[in-house]
Amino acid sequence: MVSRSETSFGNWKLKRNIYILFFLFLILSSSFFIYLNQRLVPIEQVFPGKVWAKPIENLTDLKAVGPPTAKNCGNCHTEIYEEWKRSTHANALSDIQFQSELAKPSSPKWICLNCHIPVQNQRETIITGLKNGDYFRPIEIANPSFNPEMKEEGVTCATCHVRVDSETKESYVIGGTGGTSPPHPIKIDRKQLLSRCYDCHNETYTLNESLVCSFQTGTELLATKSNESCSSCHQPEVRRSFVKSSLKKPIRTSHKHGFIGGGVPKTFELYSDQIRLGYKPGMILSNIKVENNSVELKLTNTNADHHVTTGDPERFYRLTLIGLNKDGKTIFKQETTIGQEWSWSPTAKKVSDSRIQSGKDFIWKLKQTDTEIESYLFQAVHVRLKDKTSDYMILSSGYLSSPYKEKVEKMKDLYPHSSIIIESIYHLKTKFRKDTPLEELFRRNVQRKGE
Repeated sequence: MVSRSETSFGNWKLKRNIYILFFLFLILSSSFFIYLNQRLVPIEQVFPGKVWAKPIENLTDLKAVGPPTAKNCGNCHTEIYEEWKRSTHANALSDIQFQSELAKPSSPKWICLNCHIPVQNQRETIITGLKNGDYFRPIEIANPSFNPEMKEEGVTCATCHVRVDSETKESYVIGGTGGTSPPHPIKIDRKQLLSRCYDCHNETYTLNESLVCSFQTGTELLATKSNESCSSCHQPEVRRSFVKSSLKKPIRTSHKHGFIGGGVPKTFELYSDQIRLGYKPGMILSNIKVENNSVELKLTNTNADHHVTTGDPERFYRLTLIGLNKDGKTIFKQETTIGQEWSWSPTAKKVSDSRIQSGKDFIWKLKQTDTEIESYLFQAVHVRLKDKTSDYMILSSGYLSSPYKEKVEKMKDLYPHSSIIIESIYHLKTKFRKDTPLEELFRRNVQRKGE
């Protein structure tokens, strides 16, 4: 017969064992959770096959050059360096809009910087992995090869032209032509140079519901089956010496390095160089037809082997048609847009796309019965930044630190929002059309602050 005391003792032992097992389970579960939450996951595992997921490895000093900064390259390649300094690439980090976006709490900064300062030497830290594979939790160590001067150069010369030899561990220059005798090591690989653009300008990737990268310029180009490359338009050919004249090298076929894009530069001071460095609108106003109480405008993507607009999904063309009476007074006005429409909340998704594919037309038809109209004024404006978007950026400038905080606060005066790229007047009686020269439009664009 079991006594009550023995039964109570047995129950106590059972309860004690249950408590011990429970606490052991809690400890093991917590340890496992902490392990999973803190484990280092390689970037390659989180973003397999994505070139943009990591910067170019630290570059050693280049023989006869020193640190492979654009400034050092410019000691010999003087004209190319001066062109690059006026380029969008050189302003990739200092771009006010980019800095505003980068400062948002929702921004995975290290990923964005992989395209805007793509060389590891430009980064103060090295990302060794991601905690639990979370791109918002990078594990960072100090970068012993950090070069602050190179950081400020944005997409610098080395981004395309310098790599480290896997065997000798020495830096070398990637050339596209050959037949020269430079003082630094060089390997000719034109194909690698031409395909480099796609690493940043051809990617659609969804990080989360509201963070989407959508740049499909390369895919658009390849779909045309054109023999042209990005360089064909964005780096026009020019006959000159690759280096400064004092080195007495032969005149050869070179490329301009202004990397001109949509004609909306990063600062107002850069407008004066747009045409010189190769800009021309991707589309043209190919026809204006007025008949049977209607107006029809045809715009054709003649000059671009990709869609217009392309790149940043928030870019678009604003088309305006104004009817003028005999006194030049506006008595009619209509607007429409060419571009993409995206919904960003609660999830990012493309709603519509009216962009013009290469070689295709955009037809804009309008009804008009006002007999007092003597002429029509047409304008096409390439909009990079909506006014309401910059208003929001100004209100959110508290996320930034100096000097960008002050620049964002004054971005209406400092940052071009849009550019007039086509303007034409059509006289109804004579059917005479007069197009405003591009040079005149860009002189006016300099004055269009806040537009």
